[in-house]
Amino acid sequence: MGKLSGKVVILTGASGGIGKQVAIRMAEEGAKLVICARRKEKLEDTKRLCEEAGAEVLAVQCDVSEREQLENLVNQTIERFGTINVLVNNAMSSISGVPFIHQTMEDLEMTLKNNLYAIWTLMQLCYPHMKAAGGGSIVNVGSGSSQVGLVNCAAYASVKGALTSLTKVVANEWGVDGIRANLVHPATYTDTIAEGLTNVPAEVAEEYFKQTKAALANNPLKRMGDPYEDVAPVYVFLASDDSKFMTGQILRVEGGQLMV
Repeated sequence: MGKLSGKVVILTGASGGIGKQVAIRMAEEGAKLVICARRKEKLEDTKRLCEEAGAEVLAVQCDVSEREQLENLVNQTIERFGTINVLVNNAMSSISGVPFIHQTMEDLEMTLKNNLYAIWTLMQLCYPHMKAAGGGSIVNVGSGSSQVGLVNCAAYASVKGALTSLTKVVANEWGVDGIRANLVHPATYTDTIAEGLTNVPAEVAEEYFKQTKAALANNPLKRMGDPYEDVAPVYVFLASDDSKFMTGQILRVEGGQLMV
């Protein structure tokens, strides 16, 4: 406990899924948290849980696809805490489940704006503050889909592949300033998966859940990963000084799924 004591952490996409569990885990480790998401009610629930874990928390409603809102996020962070030590780019939005031939340029543009463009912008906005602090850690969230060419995920996999390259460039360029940049490839079942199927027939959703859970458990460990117990600790590790000699790396937190 206390691995992030005193560190100011910006965490995007904290209203649910992995982001919510990472926020709680970081709160338990002593971080000062700035969490953001588009869904205000769910974001406030994450804030409450983090405060119950003992953290000081600033919750900012934010659409990461809008530069002005990202600027406001960073400005509020500095006004409240005075610095930035860790940036976790977790928020994402993308089209999936659609064959490449049917994915449109609008689908690609939406995925770019909510992922690559947003992360590009937020890293640049945080850079001067992290440099002034003597360094820090950036944790970006990639996907194994970019390595295996996952079907029906053309836009998503393409953008995550580009993010891998960007993360490595940032690691190379900003290492001299003491800023590290690493990438996590998580695979786990979360509440956000179920939320995405609220408007489909029950039998369709049931079959999707069955297939998804089977796919996530198709690894050498023969089980699905838990977002709080199995995945969030890796984010904490990368944000903490325990990983101070690691940068430009990809950590696959998926039970060895890529091997099978």
